[in-house]
Amino acid sequence: MSLQFHDHHFRIMLVGDPHERPVRDAPDNLRKTTDYLRLQYEAVSALKPDLVVLMGDNAEGDDPDELRETLLRITEPYAVNDIPFAFILGNHDLECPVSDLKEQYNVYRTLPGCLLPPEAEVSEYGDYSLTVQPTEGDGDALNLWFVYSGNRAEPKYNSRYAFVKTEQLDWYRAKEKALREKNGGTVPAILFQHIPVPEEYRLLKRRSLLSMLYDGVEGQDNRKGAYYTLDKASRAEGYLGEAPCAPDYNNGQFAAWKETGDVFAAFFGHDHMNDFVGMTDGIILGQCKTAGFHVYGDGLMQGVRVLDLDDRCPRSLDTRMVRYRELAGTDCLSIHGRNKVIPDRWNVKIDVLLKALPFVGAALVPLTVGRLLKKR
Repeated sequence: MSLQFHDHHFRIMLVGDPHERPVRDAPDNLRKTTDYLRLQYEAVSALKPDLVVLMGDNAEGDDPDELRETLLRITEPYAVNDIPFAFILGNHDLECPVSDLKEQYNVYRTLPGCLLPPEAEVSEYGDYSLTVQPTEGDGDALNLWFVYSGNRAEPKYNSRYAFVKTEQLDWYRAKEKALREKNGGTVPAILFQHIPVPEEYRLLKRRSLLSMLYDGVEGQDNRKGAYYTLDKASRAEGYLGEAPCAPDYNNGQFAAWKETGDVFAAFFGHDHMNDFVGMTDGIILGQCKTAGFHVYGDGLMQGVRVLDLDDRCPRSLDTRMVRYRELAGTDCLSIHGRNKVIPDRWNVKIDVLLKALPFVGAALVPLTVGRLLKKR
């Protein structure tokens, strides 16, 4: 199945971190799966995408058959609507018993509508690309990169999370060169991978601990003890619910994009609460919030990200998050209480304040006693 712009328009729907599990008759799993499927059916109906991309940490199963059953369930909304899908794997995908990448890819190849290319066109690390044809004329109007970002880094790199390997960057450069030669010039490209690049921190500004009282977050891993907010100077927009969980070691992936000049936007999953987008060095970096209900989130704010493209201006991009609330209201089986009505950061603020109350109270007691003694 080939991808093509229609009337100069092409729409991609990104689905972040489903973390879908086998139902196995567990009522809680069934409720969470039901909410996920409601979101996906409503999103497909309202948005009518030309392509869906699963952004990693997609599904688990105890064997290939159970993994396939889980994947069939979560991709059913696309299959019944004849919408093709592509995918990347996340750090948790290979932590299930089906821990071999090629074995998982063979399962995906059996799914209706999956656009995974033949094995010969996929790198040994699981990277591949798909091109989108223009409304009129020959050549490729757009290239889509799908990159596996690994799981844990080796201890020598002093980084919790892995990063794209040098061999993958070599494959990317060779593939981009072949595509450029075929088309007589650079083909504009969007890249999708699970773990974000360290350059996302360029979209943030270092702040004091006091920023945690409004919209600040504490850094992860080697950045722990530092506090950040979105940097208005970078024109970053959206929601920063947690610090980017990027690797602390930089292997030069972002620099490779600048070198080849094809990637004008890259989108990531991994950080369930983040949906910010900004630009650094001419490249858009964006997060896709989780669409799943089996994992942590931030209120009833699960959603999908939409990318709208025009082949008359192939490096232009309109993007937005569309949330569960917009599509299905608060009719949800697995989220309850204030999480149903209070959006995003307010839940975090309330939690911070509730945790701080005992300490505030403890600090106020001696002051109050002191004042009472003075009055006597």
